[in-house]
Amino acid sequence: MGITKKKQYDSYTLAFKVKAVKESKKQGVKARDVAEALGIHPVMLYRWRQEFKEGRLSENKHMRVPTPPPKKSREDSDKLKVAERRIKELEKSLAAKEEEVIILKKAGRFFQEQRRKDTRS
Repeated sequence: MGITKKKQYDSYTLAFKVKAVKESKKQGVKARDVAEALGIHPVMLYRWRQEFKEGRLSENKHMRVPTPPPKKSREDSDKLKVAERRIKELEKSLAAKEEEVIILKKAGRFFQEQRRKDTRS
């Protein structure tokens, strides 16, 4: 059983691909030379040229395109305030319950100690 290694792929932006295609289409320029100058395989450049010609040239499928954070609406802001208030209320309630548990434990120990004293005498 061998260890498989995930193949690492380079990610190229759409702007890079378009620039490479346009450079390779200039008069007197060989696509192979452009590919070599850019450090990519000539087949990749030829594929990009074909995709460009067909109107399918795009970002890599596995490339992450940053998305802007969603805009916060007034309704979202109000919901957040309500949720924060609810959290504070629940935290206070939890603290009170924790105190009750501590008091009950102490009371249990106290009464247990009282029973021991009563049984000794």
